[in-house]
Amino acid sequence: MLKRTPLGLAVIGAIGSGGLAHGQLGALLGGGAPPTSAKTPVTFLADQVAYDKTGNIITASGHVRAWQNGQTLYADKVVIDRNTGVATATGHVILLEPTGETLFADDAVLSNGMKDAVLTAVSARLAENGRMVANGARRTNDQIDELARVIYSTCDLCKSDPTAAPLWQIRASSVTRDLQHKMIEYRNAEMEIHGFPVFYLPYLTQPDPSVRRASGLLIPGIGSSSRLGFFVTIPYFLVINDSSDVTLTPIIGVKQGPVLDAKYRLALNNGALDIDVSGGHDAGKFGDSIFSDGTFDLNNTWRAGFAYNHASDPQYLDDFHILPNAAELSSNAYLEGFGSGSYARLEADTYQGLVVSVSQSDLPIVAPYGQFDFESNPDFLGGRYSIDAAAFNVLRDVGTNTRQADLTGGYSLPFAGPAGQLYTARIELVAAGYQATGLSQQPTFSYINSSDTTRGQAYGAVFMRWPFTRDSGILGSQIVEPEVQLVAAPEIGTSENYRIPNEDSLDLEYSDANLFDLNRYPGIDRLDGGERADYALHAAWYLPGGQWLDGLIGQSYQFHKSTDYLPDSGLNDNASDIVARATFDPVSWLDLTYRTRLSHVDLGRRMIDATARLGDAQYSISGGYLYSNTNPYVLGTSSAIPAAYFTARDEYTANLNANYGAYSFAAGTERNIQTGQFDQANFSFGWQNECTAVSAVFYERFTSFNLDNGSTTLLVQITFKTLGNVGFNAL
Repeated sequence: MLKRTPLGLAVIGAIGSGGLAHGQLGALLGGGAPPTSAKTPVTFLADQVAYDKTGNIITASGHVRAWQNGQTLYADKVVIDRNTGVATATGHVILLEPTGETLFADDAVLSNGMKDAVLTAVSARLAENGRMVANGARRTNDQIDELARVIYSTCDLCKSDPTAAPLWQIRASSVTRDLQHKMIEYRNAEMEIHGFPVFYLPYLTQPDPSVRRASGLLIPGIGSSSRLGFFVTIPYFLVINDSSDVTLTPIIGVKQGPVLDAKYRLALNNGALDIDVSGGHDAGKFGDSIFSDGTFDLNNTWRAGFAYNHASDPQYLDDFHILPNAAELSSNAYLEGFGSGSYARLEADTYQGLVVSVSQSDLPIVAPYGQFDFESNPDFLGGRYSIDAAAFNVLRDVGTNTRQADLTGGYSLPFAGPAGQLYTARIELVAAGYQATGLSQQPTFSYINSSDTTRGQAYGAVFMRWPFTRDSGILGSQIVEPEVQLVAAPEIGTSENYRIPNEDSLDLEYSDANLFDLNRYPGIDRLDGGERADYALHAAWYLPGGQWLDGLIGQSYQFHKSTDYLPDSGLNDNASDIVARATFDPVSWLDLTYRTRLSHVDLGRRMIDATARLGDAQYSISGGYLYSNTNPYVLGTSSAIPAAYFTARDEYTANLNANYGAYSFAAGTERNIQTGQFDQANFSFGWQNECTAVSAVFYERFTSFNLDNGSTTLLVQITFKTLGNVGFNAL
């Protein structure tokens, strides 16, 4: 019987178990389709279908479309021999896989229930924009694809000249795709850049582009440094299971090494674990390092975590660029909880010093350290109360050992005045208990050696701001508001401080940021006391186009002069230094911020912190300037205030960023005006398209670190999409 239909009328047919073996039209390349059943019909759509009952042959022609189990086959003509179970597709053969991959061929012969196939003039679109072209292909048992004379790339062809070679491609005499294990093996592979061979490998493997993680060798890296000489890295990536993997990287240098680095990653349902361990020969001895951290969610409220970091010596970290120029390594273990308006944490911390100027015996061990913070919702008056509590134990081989427990409680109530004034009344109580030994050593340097004492401090304050606003139509709106705060607290003299260890209040930076703080020290080991008035004038101008100008100038007046503050802190007289801030945003492509502290005697500069940005997300220039008449970060190292404290910091930074299409560029520098020398300079360049990324970074450090003479770093990396990275490092 011969069944025909008029040309142009679509015919939908189904072939069940009596037709093709297993009825699997579609599974050619990919292997991702679910298994088919012999009873599952193959449904097809065609302009014309003929059935030769004598030869038991079905012929579908004209825009043939057949689909089964998520796979779809397109062809000009499909001939199915029901006697042999062989299907032949010819003319513009296209196969769509359930994974999204697309296969093109001139013709295809499928047999063995469509598990075996032979194709000619094959091209395939794989995952991640991968393209593979071959003269012919053969599939065996739905598991192995063998392709002859193959080209693979993830690059798009040139629109003006599609016949031109792509940016890069791999040309191989043959390729085997292991569909079961998702691996691709190349034989006699050549890497070509714009059609020119750049290197040859007799054997090369890569994971299928659809695979995000697969075991195998990564692209080796090469580099050169003054310490290592010429060196190579040969990384190997090992997938342990669906949630963990490890990267093993041998580093082999001419002067130093070998070193083996192992990075382990574990993803859990409730957290993650990362461990990086390395060790090997360096400078005539064995060097090693470990960096690890983990976080684990115990439930919706509590989380635990840790970090353990250690190195045999800083030279090992610098030589192999594991963590260069690090001054210290910290390790901790913690438990923290999150509640409604509350936070709790319990932890222990240790430190390892990596610079010759810091002795390991001077560094503290903090175990345990606990804190609890809580702020309430507004009460019926609109006020909020807060509680901050902490307790810790600090141990040093050389230095002050401190055991401390403290509690800070407060209440804040906002209310409005009769003429539009906005008030906030605050009360706060700070209480702390101390047990300390080694007080005569760093960082306290008291004239007694031990202390067992308690201290309390009460604050009462009323803050008022009185906003005056005006709407000027096309000129926008302006606001001017005087701000005044009156603070009352018992005076604290130097006779109190000598018994208190100083762990959290060594540096005091008086500025507009803490002008209205009740205690302007960063911690509670040193406290403000006495009565004072803080006052400022705040003004802002907002234009209709979104431009704005905001500024503040203020000062503090202490009714009783205090001698507790650091020299040149700006708080040593009854009248404090003048602090100010101005932010100007006239257009979308310009931002200016200026903060300063001026002497209340002669308006001489005491601190300047200025930043500017010109440009947008595509092109921008930014810079910063910092001046400070003191350097508080050198405190705590001697009983007397060191001379370096009075050495002004005077430096600027400049940065340039540009992004144009596929290109990016950045450069920056830092210069110390005080010494007349540059601290560092850097340059970076990047380019990327759909298949390739190139990046280059140059960094020069001119300052000495750990008694060295500066350093130079050059990093070049090329990324070939789906293949990996190749790079060069010069240190």
